[in-house]
Amino acid sequence: MSTPHGRKVVFLGDLVDRGPGVTDVLRLVMGMVEAGTALCAPGNHEIKLLKKLRGKDVRVARGLAMTLEQLEREPPGFSQAVADFIEARSPHYVLDDGHLVVAHAGLKESMHGRDTPEVRDFALYGETTGEADAYGLPVRADWARDYRGPATVVYGHTPVTESEWVNNTLCVDTGCVFGGKLTALRYPERQLVSVPAQREYWKSRSHAAP
Repeated sequence: MSTPHGRKVVFLGDLVDRGPGVTDVLRLVMGMVEAGTALCAPGNHEIKLLKKLRGKDVRVARGLAMTLEQLEREPPGFSQAVADFIEARSPHYVLDDGHLVVAHAGLKESMHGRDTPEVRDFALYGETTGEADAYGLPVRADWARDYRGPATVVYGHTPVTESEWVNNTLCVDTGCVFGGKLTALRYPERQLVSVPAQREYWKSRSHAAP
């Protein structure tokens, strides 16, 4: 699979759990990474799936149950390949000689290029205030509002209605699975490209579900 002008696609995680074609998505992303045409930073949903596939005791909610059901229909060895793929991914990537940083939930400037449990957790889950909202979901701390780093940070994790630049950071999760859009950033042009969802694949408990 080729990309125009030698570009690489960068996937920002949460490939699983909320849709009818999880294994198709995994096959596409794994194949592109193997071919050298893509990078993939895992999301919190992939890490939970990895723990389950490795025999850890995790709570199987509806989304994960859907993923496991689809994996069971695959040939022997596919689930193992998926687990190995997730485990081999870096939680964040520093690209373009340090001018671009990508992570599932974003990353503070002081964490760029570092690999500690704290950095990994932030890249996967972001920053929370310790409080819960009316739906019982963690309240996100707005780290991007205080970001002043020179590197552009591109991330997802928390859906937004429209992708907007905030202090050289950009959230590209525009809630495709919830009936929104699938959004990509063309870099270094800083051009946004979006396609509307064909339908609502998953009903959100709120417009900002994790």
